[in-house]
Amino acid sequence: MGRRPAPDAGGASSHPVAAALPDAALSALRGPAVRRLLMLRQEQALTTGHVRLMAQSLQVTERTVWRWLAAAEHDGAAAVEPGSREQIATRFTVTPEVRRLLALWKGNVAAVHRELVARAAGQSPPAYVPSLPTLHRAIHRDLDPGERAGLAAGERAARRHDVFLARPRGWRNQVWETDHVQAPVLVDVEGTARRPWITWFTDCATC
Repeated sequence: MGRRPAPDAGGASSHPVAAALPDAALSALRGPAVRRLLMLRQEQALTTGHVRLMAQSLQVTERTVWRWLAAAEHDGAAAVEPGSREQIATRFTVTPEVRRLLALWKGNVAAVHRELVARAAGQSPPAYVPSLPTLHRAIHRDLDPGERAGLAAGERAARRHDVFLARPRGWRNQVWETDHVQAPVLVDVEGTARRPWITWFTDCATC
């Protein structure tokens, strides 16, 4: 049987168990550790001391543990394997707030990321913020090219990516186009709230 390493010269223990564990073992301990923290939070018994001890044991920063905990609260898979790059990439999706920031910063993803980081820093515990590459991937996955162009440069830029007025102009009533969409509003239809459908027809020559 192996011996526990002796204390250092100052007589204090230097976390010998954590120091002796390989990276793979430390990674395997993340899930049980985060699930234990989740249990403490549900019992309203979680303290900063718990997080600090967990961070020291897993050899990561306290902010990292808080981030894992925030992600695990919204995604059970993140509680099984905290910190997995693949899980973070598939978990994070573009929110309405990210869309607003994209419009505010005219499509500048780096500026949006700085804004998210600044906002998270003022919260306790710190809110989860995806990495810049993860944010880029989510925006390219969740927004089509027309949406990205529109948020960056307005409606005219967005129109270049769709079929609006793409047909060559002919003479009046030569060609008509139609579209059909469900409006994102609720109206009272005989006492029941419903989303109405809108259909319109356009003369391609005169719009």
